[in-house]
Amino acid sequence: MSEAKVWDRLAKSYDRSVRLFDRSYPRVRELLHADLADREQVLEVAAGTGQFTFDLAETVGNLKATDVSPRMVQRLAGKVAERGSGNVETEVMSAYRLDVEDGSLDAIFSANALHVMQTPERALREFHRALRPSGRLVIPTFLHAANWRARLLSWLLGVVSPFVAHTKFTATSLKQMVADAGFAVREPIVLPGKFPLAYLVADRVA
Repeated sequence: MSEAKVWDRLAKSYDRSVRLFDRSYPRVRELLHADLADREQVLEVAAGTGQFTFDLAETVGNLKATDVSPRMVQRLAGKVAERGSGNVETEVMSAYRLDVEDGSLDAIFSANALHVMQTPERALREFHRALRPSGRLVIPTFLHAANWRARLLSWLLGVVSPFVAHTKFTATSLKQMVADAGFAVREPIVLPGKFPLAYLVADRVA
């Protein structure tokens, strides 16, 4: 089954599902306000149904919120219309093929997505292409290999649900993958939760 179809199936129940793992989200929202302040052209990749979209909209100039799942985007577009967020556009878009020009973005935000992508390295190459030199990448990512509890929970989720971590990151392996894609990476901030979450900020190396 394609990645888009998997997330289409989850769209209706997604808001309820993510509440099980959102302990670190308030801190992520605080951090993104500081790290993305005054960025003008910003792309949100794997926005889902908008867990961070409206915090981003309050922080940046123009936001395009995208997801590979048409049903996720449909639900997100409804929320955008309800809130009257005039600086937000929504669009169906794959992380592997961003519909933006080379070097056109000031920032990309993608939360809790790399670990569920089948080829996260491919997405990171696209992020690098799309960002201008010194453009910023913010990618909070669950660490499914942080410790034995996280590894066990990851295995159980993969057995009983569609939430499969194709890449089980530690903070170190996540940092290395992003650096290998051509980014200058800050030391991740690891936040607590059922899965520890690495809040990672990186800037494109010119």
